[in-house]
Amino acid sequence: RRFSRSPPQAGGEIAPVGATPHRKPASMPPQKAASACPRCKFFCRDTLLEDEQDLRARDEEEQARRELSLAHGGWVCDFAPPRVPPSVAKRVQEFVQMRPAVLHSDELIDKKDARQVELLLTELIAHNTPVQVVFLQGAVPLQTKPWLFAALCDLLRKCPVWSINLGELRFSEEQCVRLGATLAASGVTHMFYECTVAGRWKDEFRGIIRRNREKHSLWRLSADCRQNVVVLSAIKNWFCPASHACNKRWVQRNRDGYTGVDRLQCESCGAWRRLPRGVTAWRREFYCHYNTWDKYNSCSLPEEDWKREEPATGDRLRLLVDGRWRRATVRRMPTEAQWAGHKQRLQQEGEAGAAGGGAREEEEAAAPRRLG
Repeated sequence: RRFSRSPPQAGGEIAPVGATPHRKPASMPPQKAASACPRCKFFCRDTLLEDEQDLRARDEEEQARRELSLAHGGWVCDFAPPRVPPSVAKRVQEFVQMRPAVLHSDELIDKKDARQVELLLTELIAHNTPVQVVFLQGAVPLQTKPWLFAALCDLLRKCPVWSINLGELRFSEEQCVRLGATLAASGVTHMFYECTVAGRWKDEFRGIIRRNREKHSLWRLSADCRQNVVVLSAIKNWFCPASHACNKRWVQRNRDGYTGVDRLQCESCGAWRRLPRGVTAWRREFYCHYNTWDKYNSCSLPEEDWKREEPATGDRLRLLVDGRWRRATVRRMPTEAQWAGHKQRLQQEGEAGAAGGGAREEEEAAAPRRLG
């Protein structure tokens, strides 16, 4: 019993082997020697070897730091990630792993803490996070720390950000010049910068983001419901996507559809496509691949020549057959050779049998009714 490892119980008696040992209060957890072997709880040869390896690794790491510093004259040191509270680091890590499209920085970090802002930007860039809408208003370290402003520019260039809020910030003249060049090279189409301090840069930034809208269509509403949620979340900008005329028209079309029309405009390429004859309504937005009635069913095809003479599917014509005018409906679009042959026969029969109003009817047959 004297050699039992259990501590003495209250009263000074030695606890028998196998008895439940007395536990210390929670505020004073039992301390274990840092270098004790986890298997035998004492010093052993394995423990000494592990300690030697740890010391050797630390020496090598310290030597590498010295060499890095001496190689550059002593003005640089090894990179170390910024120290932030564990809860903040965990939130940032979870955000990056989820790879969302909208970033509200005030929900993750303290925007006044430069270390937390640095951690957030560094993680976003390192993992190439597909964030599209960014809210960084009030992140004052961006305007006072040069390396954080450089990280902001890298974020705009390397990540698909098209909407950013930089309210409550005031950049220097040199920073505004660099920000303007970064915006021109990026895909940012919507932005907010404090109007009271923007000065002449307000018009400069507005012109840049207007031109950027031709680079992509992520800011436009479409048939992609998930992307529409992202578009509608881009608020508090100089130009909110939901207030654009094209998006307002899309909302109206998606809600009410088209009525009293004979052609539709593709939401993707902007080309106008003819509706079948007799169809004057469409209940949703239109894309070229929805077209199943003629050959113009792809955005890669040019817009139809509306001045052409060839009829389209569903057109009603009056044809001269054996000297008599007859009504007909176009079942499918004729080829150029078929239409040329028809016009030639029409001309020959018209010269032989047309009379009275025949000239007018011949003109109608040669140029069938066009939609719109």
